[in-house]
Amino acid sequence: MRKLLLPTLLTAAAFATAAEIEVHGNVNLDYASYFNEDFDPTNAANQDIDLSLKAQLDENVSVIVNGTTKSTYVGADSSVQASEIRHGLARSTAMGSNGRFNSFDFDGAQLRWDVTPDVGIIFGDMTYSAGQINYYFWRDPSRYAVIVREESLRGIGVEVGNEKYGQGKLYFGASEDSESSMALFATYGLPLINRTNEHFVITPSLDWMFGDHIGRSHTYVLGTEIDYTKSLEKFNYGVYAVWGLHPYKGNGVHSFLLEPSMNYAVFNLSATFFHAIVDEDYEAAPQIMTDAQQFFAIEPSFNLHKKLTLGLNYEYRDVDVNIEKDETHYGGLSFYVYPTLNTEVVIWMGYNFDDNNDTDFAMGISGKAEF
Repeated sequence: MRKLLLPTLLTAAAFATAAEIEVHGNVNLDYASYFNEDFDPTNAANQDIDLSLKAQLDENVSVIVNGTTKSTYVGADSSVQASEIRHGLARSTAMGSNGRFNSFDFDGAQLRWDVTPDVGIIFGDMTYSAGQINYYFWRDPSRYAVIVREESLRGIGVEVGNEKYGQGKLYFGASEDSESSMALFATYGLPLINRTNEHFVITPSLDWMFGDHIGRSHTYVLGTEIDYTKSLEKFNYGVYAVWGLHPYKGNGVHSFLLEPSMNYAVFNLSATFFHAIVDEDYEAAPQIMTDAQQFFAIEPSFNLHKKLTLGLNYEYRDVDVNIEKDETHYGGLSFYVYPTLNTEVVIWMGYNFDDNNDTDFAMGISGKAEF
C-alpha cells in the first residue's frame, strides 16, 4: 500500500477547505550499540513513523489519508527490508546507512460516513490484525501475531457498536497481497463484564482470503482473544489470552498466547508465554506468524517514581522445538521513563547467554509517542 506521497500532498491541499483538520500519528525509534566478543561496537538506529491526516467535512463525513516511513537495511539475499525497533543487530539499520533516511510514502486513504453514533461505513483502504503480542520483542503486528498479522485491502467496511455493548468490524474487498485475491475480515469485542474496577472482554475474529494466488500459505485464520482486568485499590491484576488457528498443507496450526500481569503498590510483574502446535513433518518457521515456536519472557519491575520504573527482564526463545541447540537466552535491565501521557522512553542493556546471536552485549535507548 506504500506508494508515492504525491497523492497525499494533493489531498492535503484540498483539506484546507475542510471544516476541521486533525493530525494523528505514532513515532517509534531507537538507537543501540551491539558489541562483539572483542567488545567492538556496531551502532544502529531505526524508526517507524506513521501519520494520519483527517478532514472532518461535516459532523458525519470525514476523509483520512495515511503516510508512513521506516528505516531499512539490506538483507542476506540483497533485498531491502524494513528494520525493527529494538530487535537485534541482524535487522537493524547501521549508522551511516542510506536506509536511515527514507521518504514518507502513501499508506492508504478512507472516506468514512458515520450514519449513526454506533454505525460507520468506510470506503477505501483498510488495515487489520488480530491477536497482537504486547511484549516489546514482538510488539509489531505487521510481523508478529497470534491470530492474523496486519493485512490490507481496498473495499468497503462497516464498524458498529460502542464501549458499553461491544464493538465490531466487517471489512471486504480486494486484498493487497495479489491482484487476484479477495479478503474478508470480521471481529467483535463483546464486554461480558464492564464495571469501573473490572473488565472482561472476549473478541472472536475471522480472516478469510480467496482467489487463485492469495499471496500466503493459508486461506483462513480464526481465533479468540480474552482480556480480563481487575482493580482492588493497591492491587491490580489482569490476564490477556489468545488462541489462533490456521491451516498449513492440510493440517491445522494452533497458536497460544498468555500474558498475565499484576501490580501492588510500587511492584509490578508481567510475563509472556507463546507456544504453537505445528505439523512436525515440516519446519516450524513457515507455519507460524512469529520468529519462534516457543517464547517465554518475565519482567519484575519497581516504580522508583511516578515517571520512572526499573525493570529486570529475562527471555527464552526456541525457534523450533524439534531442532536442538537453536534456543536463545537473554537477561537485561531496563529503565522506563514516562515524560508525559502516551510517551515512553526506555534505556536498556542486556546480555545474550548463548551462541545463537550476532552479539553478546548490547545497550541502547528507544522511545515511542502517540498523538
